[in-house]
Formats: sequence, structure tokens, C-alpha cells
Amino acid sequence: MNIAIILAGGTGSRLGSDIPKQFLELSGQMMIMHSMKAFADSEYVTNIQIVAAGEWRAQIEDAIFEEPDSELAEKFLGFSEPGENRQLSIYNALKDLKEMFGEASIDAVIIHDAARPFVTVETVNECLLALDEHDGAMPALPMNDTVYFSRNGQKVDELLNRNCIFAGQAPEAFRFGKYLAANEVLCPDKILYIKGSTEPAIMAGMDVTMIPGDQRNFKVTTMEDMERARQVDI
Repeated sequence: MNIAIILAGGTGSRLGSDIPKQFLELSGQMMIMHSMKAFADSEYVTNIQIVAAGEWRAQIEDAIFEEPDSELAEKFLGFSEPGENRQLSIYNALKDLKEMFGEASIDAVIIHDAARPFVTVETVNECLLALDEHDGAMPALPMNDTVYFSRNGQKVDELLNRNCIFAGQAPEAFRFGKYLAANEVLCPDKILYIKGSTEPAIMAGMDVTMIPGDQRNFKVTTMEDMERARQVDI
């Protein structure tokens, strides 16, 4: 059993909108609906759990069950509570899944941002198939620009080797039991300082591989990103 966790609990403050970005309309649907499509269409994803605040759940469910016989409606499990930060939101979903199915019944989780509407089925499948040989997998892009390190954000201290620098994307897939344990040991305090989904896995010594990323699979964070998203043919 492989379960997708869709993170839709953010407020989207950097976009400057009253509506969180994941619920803004994109090509006639809420952005989150586009972000979930690849997981609904993937033969390797069994179910989908969504992290979202209570005030948005009815709207999400209405959109999901607009076509009750769709793959998305059949795979949808339910909702988890957003946490104090992104990683606590993930941990809340992990705990809910463990309670629903038991740890031994779940092979893997694959975590994705509702604000990444252009993920493909191919990327989802590659992440999950990589778990046959690894503990985790994530798409990553090579760094094309020259990269510098600065301790204070004002003065250049060092030129970094861009051949060793990669930009991580989502989704990120992990073997469930190991990833759950990696998060549990960080509670209650250390988990508040986690910045990315893969960080707990790396801290726990899990083997996380990189698969080729996709330039189209960008995260909508700013209004400029939103305008770019509206230019993409979905």
C-alpha cells in the first residue's frame, strides 16, 4: 500500500492573496485538484490523504466528488490537521495513517505540495519505483547558475561547486516505517526546525536517491509564479 500525502495547510502569505494559493483557480479548477491528478492516475498510488484546515475541507470534498466515480474520489481517504510547521503537518498525516491501517500495512508514503500543480504521473511512478532499492526518493534539478556561499547575506565568502548542488522538488517518497520513526525521534522540539521533507530521513541515515527533476514541476509561491502557472497549458 502506497499512500500520497497532499500538503494543503499553508496560508500562502507570500502570494499576497486572501485565499491560500492552493485553492486559487487555475484552468477552471482549484490548484490542489491539478496537484492531485497525477496521484489519482498513478497505478502505484493506493490512496490519498490531504492535510488541510477545517474551513477548506467541504470545498475540497465537493470538488473531489463532483465526479464520484473518478479515480480521485475512489482513492481519497480523508483529512489530517495542519501542524505548526510543514513537517508537523506531515507527521500528523503519518500518525493518522498509522492509526487507520497499522504501520505494517503501509509500504510507502509519497509527499507532495498542493501548490505544485504540474507534477506528472511519470515523476510519481519513478519516485515510488525507486523505493525497490532505496529508502527514499526525490526529484532534483542540477544547478545551472554559479552558486556562492555567504555567511551574512552581504559578502561573498566562497564559490561552491555547482556540480554538487541540486534543487530539490516534490514529491518525495519514503518507506513508511523508517520515515515514521525518523520523525518520531525529532518530537516534540527538533521537528519544529525541519525545513524539508527529506531532512528527517537524512538525519536518520536513510538512503535517499535522486531522480531527474522537471522544470515544469515548480511550486507556486509568489504572484509571479501564479502568473507563470496561468500560462502553462494543462
